[in-house]
Amino acid sequence: MSDYAARVENLGKNFGGILAAEEITFQVREKEIMGIIGPNGAGKTTIFNLMTGVYPPTAGKVFLGDEDVTKLAPDVIVKKGVSRTFQNIRLFKRLTVLENVVTALDLNYPLYNIGEALFLNLPFLKGKVKRAEKDLRDKAMSYLDTVGIAHLAGNQADSLPYGLQRKLEMARALALEPKLLLLDEPAAGMNPEESMDLARLIQKVQKDFDVTVLLIEHHMDLVMYLCHHIFVMNFGRELAQGSPEEIQENPAVLKAYLGEGRSNG
Repeated sequence: MSDYAARVENLGKNFGGILAAEEITFQVREKEIMGIIGPNGAGKTTIFNLMTGVYPPTAGKVFLGDEDVTKLAPDVIVKKGVSRTFQNIRLFKRLTVLENVVTALDLNYPLYNIGEALFLNLPFLKGKVKRAEKDLRDKAMSYLDTVGIAHLAGNQADSLPYGLQRKLEMARALALEPKLLLLDEPAAGMNPEESMDLARLIQKVQKDFDVTVLLIEHHMDLVMYLCHHIFVMNFGRELAQGSPEEIQENPAVLKAYLGEGRSNG
C-alpha cells in the first residue's frame, strides 16, 4: 500500500504546440498539506486539470494511491475521492448557500433510485424522501458550520462577499467526502489577515476530516506557514521542490519567483 495520496510521473501537456507542462513528477504524502507555486502562466492549474481528468495528458501518468487514473473521466475521479475548488469561483449563484452544498451531497447520498422514482407518490416513499432530505440538509449545515458560514445558509450564493464565497466553495468540496482536496488559489483576492484566517481553516479541515490537501497559491506567507512540502514550477517545468525552508533559500526560486513581493507573489 502506497504512503502517497497521489503522485504524478513525467506528466506533460501540449496544447497545439504550446507546452503547458513537461516532465512533472511529484508525490503528495497521505495527510500532508502540499503547495504548488510559480509565476502566472507556469502551468500550475494545468496540473490540477490533468490530475482531475479535465485534460488528457500528452505524456505521463497520474496515480491516486496505487491506482493509475490517467485515463479516467472527471466524474469517476471525483467518485474515487478527489474534489477541488477553482481559481475562478464556480458556485450555483442563484441557489442558496445551503442548496449549493446539498447538490454536492447528492452524489454520495441520492434521495432515491431509478426504480423508486416511478413510485414517489406512494406514502411510504414520500416519507422516506422527506427524511432523506432532512438528513442531507443537516449534513450540509455541518459543512457550512465547519467553514463558519452556517448562519448564511438561506442567503443566495452570489450575495456573499468574495471571501465567503471561497469558504462556500470549500464547504461544497468537503461535501464530496474527498481523500484528496485540491485548492486552486483559495486566498485569491484576500488581504493578509483574511488569508491567514483561511490558512487556519485549511489546517482545521485537514485535521478534522483526515484529508490530504494540495494547493496552488500566490500568497507566500500562507504557503510557507501552511505547507509541509512545496513544488515550484516555471515555464511548465519543475524549478525546485522541498521543505518551506529549502524553497526560501533556493537561489533559482528566489530569482524566478520569490524575489519580488513575497506576500502576494
